[in-house]
Amino acid sequence: MAFVSIHPGAEKSVKVDIVGVPAIGADPKSTWLPAGQGAHEEHSWLHVTLHKKIPSTRILLYDHLSKEERGLEIKAGYLKDQEEHKSVDKSAAKKSASYEAALAEYNVEDWADRFSKALESIRSASRDRPLLFICHSTGGIVVKQALSNLFHPDQRNLAANCIGVVFFATPHHGSTVLSGPEYAHAIQGRLGLKWEMSGRLRQDFSLGNSFLEKLNHSFTNASVGVKLYSYHETREIELEVLVTGDTKGGSLAPVRLREVRLRVVDDHSATLSTPDLVSEDESVIKLNTTHTGAPNLIDQDGIDNFIDTIDKLIQNFSVDECYAYQKLNSSIMKYVLVDIHQFYQTREPTSMKFWSVKPPLKDFFQEGPTKCLEDNIIASKPNNKVSTNTVKSVSQNPANQIEHAAPSIKIALVDSEDATPPVQKPMPSLFNPESEQFKSIHTRTLPLDNNTLGLRPLSHLGPPKTEKDQANSVREPISDAIQEGAPQRPPTYQIPTSSSDLFKWIHIPFTHSGWVPRVLATISKEKADLDLHTKLMEDQIWKSQHNLSRHPFPHARFVRPAVRCLLPKRDSDDRLDDHLTPSSSIDEPQFVLYLPYLHWDTFKNMNMRAETIDKRMKQTSSRPINQEIEASKSMESKLIWQYLQSERPVHCRRTLDQYGFPSLHNTAIRDGDQILYKQTKPKAKPAQPKGSLRWAHNNRLASNEEPQLPPDDIIAKVLMVDQLWLWILNNETVVTFAAPKEKEDSDGEVWKQGDLLTNICKDIGGDHAKQCHDPYDFGALVVFHAIKTLLGNTTDPNLQVFRIFEEYISSLTESHNNSFKEFRNFIYHYPKDIDVNPLPPYVDNRGDLDSLLELRDIQDELNTMNKLFKEQSISVDEMLTKYKYLEERQNKGKIGIKFLEEASRTLSDYISQVSSMLKSAEAAQGPFKDLLDMKQKQANIMEAHLAREHAEVAADQSRSVMIFTIFTIIFLPLSFFASVFGINVREWSGTSSNPSLHSVFVYMGSISVAVIVVALLLAFNRPTRKAARALWKWLGGMVLFVVNRVSTLRDQHRVARALEEQH
Repeated sequence: MAFVSIHPGAEKSVKVDIVGVPAIGADPKSTWLPAGQGAHEEHSWLHVTLHKKIPSTRILLYDHLSKEERGLEIKAGYLKDQEEHKSVDKSAAKKSASYEAALAEYNVEDWADRFSKALESIRSASRDRPLLFICHSTGGIVVKQALSNLFHPDQRNLAANCIGVVFFATPHHGSTVLSGPEYAHAIQGRLGLKWEMSGRLRQDFSLGNSFLEKLNHSFTNASVGVKLYSYHETREIELEVLVTGDTKGGSLAPVRLREVRLRVVDDHSATLSTPDLVSEDESVIKLNTTHTGAPNLIDQDGIDNFIDTIDKLIQNFSVDECYAYQKLNSSIMKYVLVDIHQFYQTREPTSMKFWSVKPPLKDFFQEGPTKCLEDNIIASKPNNKVSTNTVKSVSQNPANQIEHAAPSIKIALVDSEDATPPVQKPMPSLFNPESEQFKSIHTRTLPLDNNTLGLRPLSHLGPPKTEKDQANSVREPISDAIQEGAPQRPPTYQIPTSSSDLFKWIHIPFTHSGWVPRVLATISKEKADLDLHTKLMEDQIWKSQHNLSRHPFPHARFVRPAVRCLLPKRDSDDRLDDHLTPSSSIDEPQFVLYLPYLHWDTFKNMNMRAETIDKRMKQTSSRPINQEIEASKSMESKLIWQYLQSERPVHCRRTLDQYGFPSLHNTAIRDGDQILYKQTKPKAKPAQPKGSLRWAHNNRLASNEEPQLPPDDIIAKVLMVDQLWLWILNNETVVTFAAPKEKEDSDGEVWKQGDLLTNICKDIGGDHAKQCHDPYDFGALVVFHAIKTLLGNTTDPNLQVFRIFEEYISSLTESHNNSFKEFRNFIYHYPKDIDVNPLPPYVDNRGDLDSLLELRDIQDELNTMNKLFKEQSISVDEMLTKYKYLEERQNKGKIGIKFLEEASRTLSDYISQVSSMLKSAEAAQGPFKDLLDMKQKQANIMEAHLAREHAEVAADQSRSVMIFTIFTIIFLPLSFFASVFGINVREWSGTSSNPSLHSVFVYMGSISVAVIVVALLLAFNRPTRKAARALWKWLGGMVLFVVNRVSTLRDQHRVARALEEQH
């Protein structure tokens, strides 16, 4: 194995390595050359054209064979009966045959190891440089295997530096042409392989083999954040094969050579993504070419478009961003725990228990639910070393996905009468009745040894005792058994086995639509029956139920309520046929349910969720980095950041108003007006003197502590509407998806109230638990708890939703009564003097208007809850119809019918209570409207009263003005003449030196006229005012200029004088 072409060599400007990987054994140069051009590098778009257009790249062409292997041109089989080759060196032929035989033992993993070592060697000096793979045919499988082997989520390795992978006609899911021996020689010639593809390698490329399926899963996990391009061939290629007809009379028909036209890799196999396994970063492109012509891109336009795509990919790539994205995805897979509960029958015929395990989502996808359960039970045996990475927790009565309260279970082995110590044997499969049975399981360790007790090897896993055996059995204390020497069986705890297993419940703690097909496919593959879930993922059952909105905000993204029952064709019935639901692909009925249900959250969590969504939607990059999100304890925030913009996104939790009004772009104001939030947020208490008895009693704090009121958003609650997705795959498996309310450090154990998983586990655990005989009974129980989880199972006063609404309606009604009484008292004691600043409370309608708006909010929220309950009621009624049919025809879901009937009665009660509160709210609105109307009328009366008073005051003022005017008329002439005759003029005094009366009147008249004219111009002429304003500014500027100039001259004079004094 070697890189036969490196273009250019060691160049400092290189930013990206592009690696061309041909099919296994194919020529590394001619693969990328157009047909008919010959093996000239100047015609290679990958070797020459790509580097010319993107000079910052280094092109590496990989050869799967070493130079010595590639140089061997002679095959031993070709030397027989050929006279012209008699002179050929026999040792070279023998050497060629030996190399071919050695390489024939290689499988894909071996070729991938060679590729990884060669790539790491050539990149030893540039390990952190980004790289892009361009693969053809089986070379793409080698690259996938190599990247999967090198991938580690916590390290920056070769896989983490990968920009993207381009697949040209790669058989992701196998190919009959590549795996069929009849095509081996023709494929060798068409692809230019050194030798024919070995049988072992052809087996790796066969259709539906487990190796390719596992590789696709591991590569999908390793390629998170890596852009993938899958190019399809659309034209058939001519292959020369040996053909024969049917057998006739026991003899084969003649064999002849003939050309057939086939597509080597079809569209399905050339696409990595499937309905079960979705790669979010894959783009699929079809090429009008054959399998061998796919890597040549047909024409120059196709090459230019491809190179432009690669250039944009390189420009937008960030190593840090890709690594952070992969690291966050790995953290999610590691810390999201799947609840797996195995229900099994105990010795008591009416008793049912369940064994629980919480593996990480990554282990669930890799191993499957049964293997996780088996590993957990094996780890519980003594002297076994348990890896904490494999077994997270185990419990008889599991808690939620965040806390794991597991009881301590001690396991002791019961020996036979022989003194030989027991031999530790491997754990048998849970689903293999022929395997070795478990030894006894104890809840305590006996203080006596086996020889003293005389114990014999008894197993509770054998066939159950008959009633006669149980009646004849005598229960004796252990002490009596010891005295009599009779062998006794110690008390044991029964664990699940294949003979006692009933069904599994698998719960995923988040509603991420991208995980649904993977979870169901994992279960199907474990059962070796892919038909188990294929019908459940069809568009009319899954994709078509997703609500789509014109705006991009995630609260409009949800699965609409639906109930589907897929019956086997032999059991189809017109009563259940809705002409939209296909028949089941297995011989058992399958069930699908999508149901909204009422839940709660804190105001703080709601705001944090909205903030995270807002930040993520503002990001222009498809793989943004956020250190705060990566370090956050909130798994919900990580999922939102990682999967919100995915093709199959995560469905976020919705508030009550987001559920009721999904078409609104923003419901933040409505969410802040929720009645539950207003009534549960802390209210400030009157301050008390520090150290007083009342202060100490109310706060219960030490004398040196200050009372602290928690912030509103930590304590306050809001109503949420979450989604429940439920699938009953067969008689053995139930799968549910539901988003939890995340635990907060400040809420203690309140977060468990209303939690669906916790309530179900409490109900099915214990001696008086509700018994479920089959998955259909359990599915009905899940629906029953989803309906009652908040309104029927909470004890916290702040979560008593109906009581809070009733109390608030009553308080608003009481406030109306108080306001009405205050208004009535005003009418009885109407004041003579009215002060309207501020407005008197009996006419101030602001408080009443606020109360009316509160009642409107109550009415909106109650109508939204009523809509929710009616949707639930419709779903429950549909389930009842289908369950009654299943009980009648297949004897399934008998107990589930009782759960559904109780749920139906509960919903009827909820609807009745909501209707009653709606009537109360509507009844309370009428009096408020009447009171507002009366206050408005009273305000009009007061306004009229005030207007009359103002008119009287104005009349008094006009009378006073008239009196003053009369006095002015009387005394003005007298004043004028008195002033005239008081002037010391020549005519009155007789003194010639005094001015004459004419001169005085001339001066007085001219000055008065000038002042009057200027005043009138300034008052009534706009240009005059503007000119006066401009003149005033100019004069002010001149004054400032003069002042500044004088100040400057004075300072200069002072400086000159100081210098003179120094000299």
